[in-house]
Amino acid sequence: MQKFLNIIIFALYLACASKAYAKNYVICVGISDYPGYMNDLTVSHRDASYIANVFRRNGNAEVHCLLNKNATVSNVVNTMRSVYQKAGADDAVILFFSGHGDKGAFRCYNAPMSYSAITQSMKLSHSRKRIVFADACMSGSMRNNNRKGGDESIDIMFFLSSRTSEPSREILGMDNSVFTYFLGKGLKGLADANNDRHITARELFEYVSGKVRAKTRRNQHPVMWGNFNDNMTVMRW
Repeated sequence: MQKFLNIIIFALYLACASKAYAKNYVICVGISDYPGYMNDLTVSHRDASYIANVFRRNGNAEVHCLLNKNATVSNVVNTMRSVYQKAGADDAVILFFSGHGDKGAFRCYNAPMSYSAITQSMKLSHSRKRIVFADACMSGSMRNNNRKGGDESIDIMFFLSSRTSEPSREILGMDNSVFTYFLGKGLKGLADANNDRHITARELFEYVSGKVRAKTRRNQHPVMWGNFNDNMTVMRW
């Protein structure tokens, strides 16, 4: 009987240890310097570096950062495919993007990157936790793209900085875009409403959206959607 109990205890220990050491596979993309000069932004490259550092400091993460001319569609997609396939079922695969938005896409350095390019890359992973953060004008249009033939067979949480018709704000004097600034603050612990050191999707949304709406005087409304549980842990801190 004691031997049987010891086996059970050891199995539980292994299960807990596996979850405790679940890893985040993170790719951060930021483009401020687009070809030419008409479409340049101010802080998007800093947004990507900031969120990359949030995950690095949190620990147990493999983080890749692609900035400006290195953030071509092929570079981003190839990096997603090679990195995300390393993830196991209990790990998380995460994409952060800051730059221009397009209808149903994010605009990389050289061309738009579609919703399907992201989902197909994430589909290579065995992870049950797939997350996309995006700080881009019109980023909410990704929802419309999904409804019009996007891949609904894969569970992804999208947390997007603005509605379809809204810009994503850069405010003079801030080192980061408004959405990214509060996203980082939330992931570092300020979104943990019940202080259990687990930041859930619902907690993150309520913290970030409330702060962004207040800072922009209700001119920017972050949106969260996809197939996921509101109580899913996005970050342990």
